[in-house]
Amino acid sequence: MSESPRSRLRVRPRHVVRWVAVVVVLILVATIVYAVYNYQHFVNGVTHIDAIPAASSSSSSSKGENILLVGDDHRPANASAEELAQLGTTADGGGTNTDSMLILHIPDGGGKATLISLPRDSWVDIPGHGMGKLNAAFAYGSDSGGDAGGAQLLVKTVQNLTSLHIDHFVRISMIGFYDVAKALGPLKVCLVSAVNDSYSTFVAPAGVSTLNAQQALAFVRQRHGLPNGDIDREARQRYFLSAEAKNFLTASTLLNPGKLNSALTAVSGAIQTDKGLNWLSLAAQLKNIAGGNLNSSTIPITGTPTIYYNGSAVSIVQVDTAKMPAFVASSIRRPSRRRPRRPAA
Repeated sequence: MSESPRSRLRVRPRHVVRWVAVVVVLILVATIVYAVYNYQHFVNGVTHIDAIPAASSSSSSSKGENILLVGDDHRPANASAEELAQLGTTADGGGTNTDSMLILHIPDGGGKATLISLPRDSWVDIPGHGMGKLNAAFAYGSDSGGDAGGAQLLVKTVQNLTSLHIDHFVRISMIGFYDVAKALGPLKVCLVSAVNDSYSTFVAPAGVSTLNAQQALAFVRQRHGLPNGDIDREARQRYFLSAEAKNFLTASTLLNPGKLNSALTAVSGAIQTDKGLNWLSLAAQLKNIAGGNLNSSTIPITGTPTIYYNGSAVSIVQVDTAKMPAFVASSIRRPSRRRPRRPAA
């Protein structure tokens, strides 16, 4: 007797469920392997240095991690004229002055992060060197101690200035910045006024513009012609971090193996950091940064005077040290959790 249609229907779902389970397992395994491979590929490309001083003079009571993010003006060795043109710079060798400095504060429990800008011309006490511009600290330290010595002296200087303990250090060079911007693709900006700056080579009309890697680098380097100079440039740098984090987390990057590999290679090959940095913890903040769920501010200042130091006129950013403790406390303060009121008896 032939099999009835009803009996055939009772057999088929079992085969379907079995194959669906196999496919789901294979997808999960492939996803895990893909994630582990990309993570190891990224970590193996990072350059590690002893950036954090063994002893800290900071008296910070903040909870969470503070990561010092810096960018310098270093050009690649033996760069061709074409490469320098892409960077919008000249063959003057650049330097190790850290012209971009920000503190990323990540609170315990994964709360809202805070990004604090440190103006490069901040007039501060650099241990062992007296008063000077903040961006010179790394260069002073690297003269005798290489990149590790430069990082440690900058960390000490920032800790003394803010009383925040710096837990980790991340540094990116000009060429590294360019490579990252190139790997992640175009960046959209909206300008109030047209720009034609010969110093940074940034040229753009008023309104919305889509920038390639060269233009993006020029955009964050420009300070001449901006109403507040370096302070406005810092705002651009914070915007760039947020925009590129969002760019990285798009499906067009994460689900494109070639683009993701290029982006991870560019980022890991562009940075120096201390050995103890937890990349998974930092990566967890990318979503918040990309979504704009981030507090951002600049340390308090009293003005940008020109002073005379050792017989020369020097334009500086005068830090308001009196307001610094309150500023730091308010910047990293976690929102209070109010207990629900009991209903009246």
